[in-house]
Amino acid sequence: MAEKIQQIAGTIDKIIFHNPENDFAVIQIIPDDGVFPVIATGTIPSPVVGQRVELFGRWVEHPKYGTQFAVEDFRAYAPSDDAALIKYLASDLIYGVGKVYARRIVEKFGADTLDIIINHPRRLTEVEGIGAERARRIHEAVKKAFTEQASLQKLAAMLFEYGFGPGTIRRIWRRYGEGAVEVVSKNPYLLAEEVWGIGFSTADKIARKSGISPEDPRRIAAGIVHILQRAADDGHCFLPRGELIPAAANLLEVDQPLVDEILGQSCAVEKLICDGERVYLPKFYHAEVEVARRVAELLAEPPGKEIHFTMAESLFNLACRELGVQYTDEQREAIIGALSGKMLIITGGPGTGKTTIVRAILFGAKQLKWGVELAAPTGRAAKRLSETTGHSARTIHRLLGFNPGIGRFEHNPDNPLDADLVILDEVSMVDLELFLNFLRALKPRTRLVLVGDADQLPSVGPGAVLSDLIRSEKIPVVRLTKILRQDEHGLIVSNAHRILRGQMPIIRNDPQDDFFFSRQEDPIAARNLIADLVCERIPRRFGFDPVEDIQVITPMHKGRCGARELNRILRERLNPLAATTEFPFAPGDKVMQTANNYDLGVFNGEIGRVAEIDPDNARIVVEYDFGRVVYDRMYWDQLQLAYAVTVHKSQGSEYPAVVMPILTEHYIMLTRNLLYTAVTRAKKLIVLVGTHKALAIAVRNNRQMERYTALAERLADALSETE
Repeated sequence: MAEKIQQIAGTIDKIIFHNPENDFAVIQIIPDDGVFPVIATGTIPSPVVGQRVELFGRWVEHPKYGTQFAVEDFRAYAPSDDAALIKYLASDLIYGVGKVYARRIVEKFGADTLDIIINHPRRLTEVEGIGAERARRIHEAVKKAFTEQASLQKLAAMLFEYGFGPGTIRRIWRRYGEGAVEVVSKNPYLLAEEVWGIGFSTADKIARKSGISPEDPRRIAAGIVHILQRAADDGHCFLPRGELIPAAANLLEVDQPLVDEILGQSCAVEKLICDGERVYLPKFYHAEVEVARRVAELLAEPPGKEIHFTMAESLFNLACRELGVQYTDEQREAIIGALSGKMLIITGGPGTGKTTIVRAILFGAKQLKWGVELAAPTGRAAKRLSETTGHSARTIHRLLGFNPGIGRFEHNPDNPLDADLVILDEVSMVDLELFLNFLRALKPRTRLVLVGDADQLPSVGPGAVLSDLIRSEKIPVVRLTKILRQDEHGLIVSNAHRILRGQMPIIRNDPQDDFFFSRQEDPIAARNLIADLVCERIPRRFGFDPVEDIQVITPMHKGRCGARELNRILRERLNPLAATTEFPFAPGDKVMQTANNYDLGVFNGEIGRVAEIDPDNARIVVEYDFGRVVYDRMYWDQLQLAYAVTVHKSQGSEYPAVVMPILTEHYIMLTRNLLYTAVTRAKKLIVLVGTHKALAIAVRNNRQMERYTALAERLADALSETE
């Protein structure tokens, strides 16, 4: 039986700790019915010394600090007696008063003090030493404190019943300020559109309870936006009108003509963009149009430092001698094209020499004294690029320098990158919006080389940038087809190419091989075998660290061999202390950032280890390759365990060893390019666990979910106009 909720009423005597980011507080109160102070902890927006509060919660025993009252809900009131009023006005929250003036004000006005300050501030000048300016500052400080706390308290009371946590409530407050309660009351659908972490279904529950009709135009419009946002989560930039309308009608349980009518109204006011039969969220339409324009403008401008084709040939020949490499004809074409041209795409699978080409391009650029920038979408990809080329590389976000203070990238059209040549690796991972910001940061006369594997899965975010650039048939492309990196027992590279050609991989399970297949029909047995392989067998045989070197990659989140279940069992084996923590994560946990967080400077897909937990301040500290990041409670939901990740989330990364389940329970996701992407993540070892049937399904299924994107068409049109 659950412990009964208890209540304490009293006056705040001391603020021991308060975190304004998530409103976690540790306070000392003097109960109305007792003389001994009580320590209370929990979410209390803007607590103030001297304030009367009612706290609802349970008594708990802290191992270090003893008996405390854990607050689950609260009510706050203005201080009433003179002593409490003096403490309140003298607190840090009320800037410009202090103890001396607080005492004088209360002695002058008594129980009417707060009414005088808020509603008749000019009367404060009746107090000795307070002039008009000080009176104004006291009035504004007290009013701000009262307004913010009252609004937060009212907002929290309104939203707690829907399961909103303090972090989400604080995000809503940050977005709307004092108008938050009004927004939630009048049009809760705005929350789903404008506040991260709130879905349409939650907003719809609030709206329906508030009496908003199922056929209300605001609800229909929000439902249409939700369908488009969900499509964007699947990688689409738009939806055809013929798909969008029935999908929205089904979600909203209304007639299609009504959806069609509201869709027309939304497009008329440009809340949505209707481009023929394509329906866009505006940001994706404008991004497609601008990317096409900027690529066309980039190609129309000659490079800042032109060199003749014969000079590029001479540099290529010099690279052959100095680097001691015998390049193929394909590689030669790519190296000379990158040095002599303006923009070039280099695409090819593993072992086809992409990195060797980049090293030669860098060699040539060095001889010409060009300024060069190297970038990749993820931290791991950038680190690998640095290691393989010997040239400093950064993530795109760090190259562009996002500045949280101004809310945008520091490098943009007004402050472009100072580079003669920019090389961008792993372009298949780059989504439409990031590519647009990247293009905005280039000078018109900068050379651009894009490197990637067009056969891998497309980006997690909306768009299919690399394939669209290639499909436009207007940008020079070098396709690398010859496999250069393989040896007698090196099956990873050759099997990746076999899979790409629709052929079953060679499976010998020779102890000297780097590609293994372990047959397991039962998903539970496969899950347990994966745990044994990661935690014991592979580390013992190959010397790999089970957390740092071995990555489990799976087709799906759900299922008995999905990422969630595998994370649970691997965590139990690899970090047993995690079972004792009350936090969602524990020191030593392997975690992944799942959204771009510009405030913290950490981006989607980056993997780190939990370094420490700070329970008193409700903070989690994660160690990444680039340094430590401190997560307050409001950002915890952007982290997930990463002992196992989906194939999509593994893009752009290479791991010494990969273990992958491949079972028919993953049927919906078993495609050739998904398997190919997973296999190419392994650097030294891959072990597949599952059935030959599932493996064959994946190899034979060349179905690729077509993304709705019009970028290739827009590129072709824009580039035709400049020819």
